[in-house]
Amino acid sequence: MTFAPIAAARRAVARFGREEGASLSVEAVLVLPILLWAFLASYTFFDVYRAKNLSLKANYAISDLLSRETNLLDMNYLLGAEKVFKYLTQSDSSSWVRVTVVYCESNCADPSRTLRRDWSKATDSLPTFSDPDVMSHLEPIIPWIASGERVIIVETGVHYEPPFSQNLTGIGERDFVDIVMTRPRFAPQLCWNGVNCGTGT
Repeated sequence: MTFAPIAAARRAVARFGREEGASLSVEAVLVLPILLWAFLASYTFFDVYRAKNLSLKANYAISDLLSRETNLLDMNYLLGAEKVFKYLTQSDSSSWVRVTVVYCESNCADPSRTLRRDWSKATDSLPTFSDPDVMSHLEPIIPWIASGERVIIVETGVHYEPPFSQNLTGIGERDFVDIVMTRPRFAPQLCWNGVNCGTGT
């Protein structure tokens, strides 16, 4: 009789181990928050890459458009390019475009080369580049160019807001800035109205 309670306890444990029934409501309460977070995070993750991809492709479109241009550019043209960029990226007024035409003045084959800009223009009151700015900010990323050769540098920026709160997904607001460089296709250089091409004045 002394071992009867122990035997009863063993049988109870064995029955519990063989039991396959469960409460779905309890399992749902435990798993549903994890599934919901995984869905929101995955959706936001892919939305970030979608927005970044749109931003880069829109920059390439603007760069290709400018590289084919043979007429003088003015601010109306640049504002029109900004409208195209906003349309392609489905963005708002926070987007901007900056275009700088750069050429090599001397020592073009050396690391100590000297780069100058023909002109630099931007939308939304964004600062433009001077010659010292070109050397300090753009020279490290500009590929080798021959003496007298021009390169069109198109910079674009767009503000991204995730569809869900950063507290839920860990992904917050950010700015996508892209830089694309092209050479003029059908003219020696891309000229701005009122600027003497080749002199940077």
